[in-house]
Amino acid sequence: MQEDLKTRYPDLLRETEDLEELYRLAIRCQVLCVSQAAGELGWDDSRMDRAVRLLVDGELMRPLADDRSVLVPVAPRTAASRRLAPLHSQIARMERQSERIQAELAVFQEVHERTLRESYLAEPFQTVVGADAIAGEIMAAAENCDSEMLVARPGGGRSAADVLQNAWEPPESTLKRQVRARTLYQHSTRFDGPTRKRVERIGRAGGEVRTLGDSFEQMIIFDRELAFIPADSNRDVAVAIRQPGVVDFLLGVFGRAWVNARPFESQNRAADVSELVSSVRMSIIQLLAEGETDEAIARRIGLSVRTCRTHVAKIYQELGARSRCQLGVLIAQSGLLGQG
Repeated sequence: MQEDLKTRYPDLLRETEDLEELYRLAIRCQVLCVSQAAGELGWDDSRMDRAVRLLVDGELMRPLADDRSVLVPVAPRTAASRRLAPLHSQIARMERQSERIQAELAVFQEVHERTLRESYLAEPFQTVVGADAIAGEIMAAAENCDSEMLVARPGGGRSAADVLQNAWEPPESTLKRQVRARTLYQHSTRFDGPTRKRVERIGRAGGEVRTLGDSFEQMIIFDRELAFIPADSNRDVAVAIRQPGVVDFLLGVFGRAWVNARPFESQNRAADVSELVSSVRMSIIQLLAEGETDEAIARRIGLSVRTCRTHVAKIYQELGARSRCQLGVLIAQSGLLGQG
């Protein structure tokens, strides 16, 4: 390694070696005469002057009685203290400034919290329209979240470009503040690459993720005080809820879904995949029996319409059905609904 560095940076290494050699000589002599040292080392004036200047600038040597022709060595720890002193002073000034700013803003913190409480009581329900507005409100709530964040987001995986649906995903920066997070997805997201990566990041930050086979209500709840739910089927209108009774009701809905959900494992094992597919298939069978269309089933299960129709086609084949009506009769006769 040393030979490689000498080949690539010969001038730099020679300079380092010069500084070490002159510093060793100064330690041995304790009082170093520059001219005598140059003769002893066999250096020319230019080489000696550069080495002396660098050591003096680095606080490793200092002139004796302001005479740069006579130098004394300085211990590295002492040199470090001298060089770091201005930085320590600057850090101390910044800490005092930080404390002053915090003290100034602390006066307004109580005003802020009291005014928010008053506005919440005055407006327990607030309508938010548009993906950008929803994302902004959720972002603000996440930044003010102190202890707990509950996320229930039905449907399949989302692309990064899906602004409307991503508006309902709280920022991962909240997790880094040690906020306890529980997230509920549907089984179909276990096979979505971007969702799996997000779940890995949530897990590393200490959050928990579970999945359910059937659909559930979409919501986000912060600190058990503020909840967001969709106000229409397109999810581009939301309601921010601060009314305690309604928030408590939503907490109960989330809690029941969470108890019945399965942990999102880091790896999809073969046995789990088979069980998950069976669970998804059973949910589809139940919805077929209720007369739902393929599009409605796909939306509730969190699948693409194409994938949903593939499952439906396999159910037709397994039961030997040739029409939707016949499929409903065969499902009822098969006893599958009782097993579900």
